[in-house]
Amino acid sequence: MKKSFTLLTMVFLLVNLAFSQERTVYHPTLIAKPVYFDVSPPLRDMWQSPPEKADNSWKDGIVKNYPDPFRYRNAANAIPTPDAGLQNFNGPLTPDTTIQNFDGLGNPSGYVPPDTYGEVGPNHFFQVVNCSYAIYNKSGVKIAGPFSNSSVWSGMPNNSNDGDATVNYDEVANRWIFSQFSLPNYPNGPFYQMIAISQTPDPTGSWYRYQYQFTSMGDYPKFGIWPDGYYMSTNRFSTSGSYQGIAATGFNRTKMLTGDATAEMVQFTLPSSNAAYAMLPSDCDGVFPPMGTPNYFAFANDGPNQIGLYEFHADWTNTANSTFTSTGGLAVNSFTTMTGISQKNTSVKLDPMSPRLMYRLQFRKFSDHWSMVANHTVMVSSTAAIRWYEFRNSGAGWSVYQQGTYSPDANSRWEGSIAMDTVGNIALGYSISSSTMFPAIRYTGRLAGDPLGTLTIAEGGIYNGSGYQGSTGGTTSRWGDYSGMSCDPSEIGKFWYTTEYYTSSGGTNWKTRIGSFSFMNIFSANATAAPDVLCAGMSTQLNVTATGGSGTYTYSWTSLPAGFTAATQNPTVTPTETTKYIAHVNDGVNTKIDTVLVTVNTDPTSNAGNDATYPNTAPMIPVSGQATSYSHTQWLTAGDGTFNFDTLLVCLYSPGAADKNNGGVDLTLKAFPIAPCATPVTDVVHITLTFGVGIGETSQESFGIKFTPNPTSGILNLHISGIQNQDAQVTISDIQGKPVYQELVAKGKNSDRKIDLSSQPKGVYLIKVKGDHDTKTEKLVLE
Repeated sequence: MKKSFTLLTMVFLLVNLAFSQERTVYHPTLIAKPVYFDVSPPLRDMWQSPPEKADNSWKDGIVKNYPDPFRYRNAANAIPTPDAGLQNFNGPLTPDTTIQNFDGLGNPSGYVPPDTYGEVGPNHFFQVVNCSYAIYNKSGVKIAGPFSNSSVWSGMPNNSNDGDATVNYDEVANRWIFSQFSLPNYPNGPFYQMIAISQTPDPTGSWYRYQYQFTSMGDYPKFGIWPDGYYMSTNRFSTSGSYQGIAATGFNRTKMLTGDATAEMVQFTLPSSNAAYAMLPSDCDGVFPPMGTPNYFAFANDGPNQIGLYEFHADWTNTANSTFTSTGGLAVNSFTTMTGISQKNTSVKLDPMSPRLMYRLQFRKFSDHWSMVANHTVMVSSTAAIRWYEFRNSGAGWSVYQQGTYSPDANSRWEGSIAMDTVGNIALGYSISSSTMFPAIRYTGRLAGDPLGTLTIAEGGIYNGSGYQGSTGGTTSRWGDYSGMSCDPSEIGKFWYTTEYYTSSGGTNWKTRIGSFSFMNIFSANATAAPDVLCAGMSTQLNVTATGGSGTYTYSWTSLPAGFTAATQNPTVTPTETTKYIAHVNDGVNTKIDTVLVTVNTDPTSNAGNDATYPNTAPMIPVSGQATSYSHTQWLTAGDGTFNFDTLLVCLYSPGAADKNNGGVDLTLKAFPIAPCATPVTDVVHITLTFGVGIGETSQESFGIKFTPNPTSGILNLHISGIQNQDAQVTISDIQGKPVYQELVAKGKNSDRKIDLSSQPKGVYLIKVKGDHDTKTEKLVLE
């Protein structure tokens, strides 16, 4: 934001840092319509005020760009924890030079920091810097600005030029969304969020203009585009300046796009004790997920080393039914909070904003999965590094698909912004500095088929600074507070990045830079299979996509296990077992190799075991089945008894009255297949229940067992008879079927042995003696 401050209190160090894994559902705290709406003339025709010099005489202790109250808990004297995903080398792939590389907005108003952000559309790059904006064509020519942000809402009441502006491009609607907060009554409320939606893809045309009112000041607003809404995250403050917790707000996108003055908003708030801080809403680029999919809010938590996730479901039919739900956290590699960034020729340290997630939390929908990418700053040794993530949801919920910490040398890298294009390439831009270099602007990235967790593209430069930033007050000098990486919607593999730098040392004399670059000329190959999971007998189509290089490719395929070869780009295969297919692509000079694993599942098998006979007085009967290639199993009875655990292969069956009266029962073991196999299989075992014979009554049988005492306190005397011509396996199992004693008794005469079970828990056990031809099971009680 434009107005800096000093910290009044550290009371939030004592807040509850508990991070719940439970699903907690929150209900709306505010539902409202805009307090003002109108339609602007075309911006190109409006008189717009240039940025004005700021009055900073009041700055200390006024508007509070509040530091994360949680991030200091492990920062003091922090010792970096081992990082399982540390990348301490530069990527091997050489990027092209930048395409466009030009200066953006400067600082005529004298604000620190610049809060640099910008996004690219089909024909324009729209940059917002604190309280001013400018619009450029894709050749880098400025076609509008610099103007004060508030000029967009010129003529509206409560319109104060207070900064923290963001701009997003809605690719599906081909519209721009521009917003900043307005604090005309500060430090008192009410407070306002100004939102403008362009009527066309041309940002210099007319805009629908909305104004929403709040009782708390919403600092650090960040927006995300979603099918049913424009979602905003803020950090809330009272009129006295105390932190109140975060807010998640949704605005009715459908109505806003049509210029509906009744476009309502719904807001949820979390208390200041909640570990969530500076959350980011998911911001969708490209194809939308299905309508009704919740928007995802995320934040970094260095207490348990997790990324916290919330689901925001807006119900615009009955807004009061909207929900904001905590889904727990995604465990990530350990990381340590960074406290300050060194600069050349000064002892002033820069604020790394660690470990706050940096804007954006970008979302993309692919044919077989969804992805979100995010980044934040961590400590590696004594320097700052970029921790980056790709989260994936293939239908079973979000998980960490890949993560890494980029620190290829002793320089600090921080305040990054990350984005993924339509084929899965990732670009990461950031600032870089050290005690031997002035802050500069760099970028790196990876191609879609590269090894997971690695930024394979060598670091590229956009601009080398030639000055440092002096102190802006506090323990560290505020840099940023964020930057902007966006994907060109008109050109695959092309990215645009903007952030700040200095040409000469100072405080308010920062500059900003806008650069574009592409990874598409880097020779790469990405192998896929559709589908990549089969049932035996099914076929799949392999495909390898090559980019860069000469542009003329030849293809060849091999496999592990060996046996398959092909010389086409997209052969069809019918593997009989799980197979790795290796694609070789040659552009006439170099060869790139990528692999794809095709998993082959088979139909399940089911074996319910051998038929068996038990006395009808037995309270429980052990059943033991076997199955292969199954997703899950279930025991079923044709009678009226019950299983203690019907989904376990080994469990106990308690016969019912009808089972006993019928003299037995059929038990069925059903094995369900692993998708995409679709046919479950069953097997039946028959249990005979005899009348007049009790457990242990084996005196008339040549093969049998006896044991004393029963119940026992631990020491058991076991006698086995009738094993002259057969070996016998002795197994004692607990009620869950877990063996606690096993012994093989060889052929011979009657066998006696003493068994010590005193170390086992009290309860009911089953003694099973199985010979070559006979099996006996007895019940034992351990007291």
